[in-house]
Amino acid sequence: MSFNVFLTYSMVPDEQSLVWRLQTLATSQGINVYVPSRDGRQTLSSRHVATVRNDVRIAIDRADCVLAIITARAGAAVQSELNYALSSNKLIVPIVQQGVGDQNYFSKFPRVFWFSPFEPPGKVEGEVVDFLKNQKLNKEGKQALGAVVAIGVGMLLLYALSKE
Repeated sequence: MSFNVFLTYSMVPDEQSLVWRLQTLATSQGINVYVPSRDGRQTLSSRHVATVRNDVRIAIDRADCVLAIITARAGAAVQSELNYALSSNKLIVPIVQQGVGDQNYFSKFPRVFWFSPFEPPGKVEGEVVDFLKNQKLNKEGKQALGAVVAIGVGMLLLYALSKE
């Protein structure tokens, strides 16, 4: 079974290069990354509440993990998608620009990645993809264990039926 990731981001050009590098690296590792389309008219105002499109809701529902690129200019679409993911109890992994937000706030997430425009390209992307590979392996391990248990239970039932 595949490992699916939803990646939320805003229209800032620096974020878009990070988005495409993450998607490319993850895809090369067999990880499906859904990147919602943005029309460029997304407002950057936090007072504006964007609605989550149906295709985005479906992609978040199918996702094993939600990556969120968080910068000072994160728009309403990012906020709405994160709120929907939170309400769906999804694993959310923030990728946060240095100096943005309260570090105490981000401590509630199981893993947070920090990036700076002054770091070499590829550093944070490599760290994120390594994390996703581990999550994928954990999911595959749980599925394999579940299959073994199901086979064992089936064999026990067959054995019990054969004794009758």
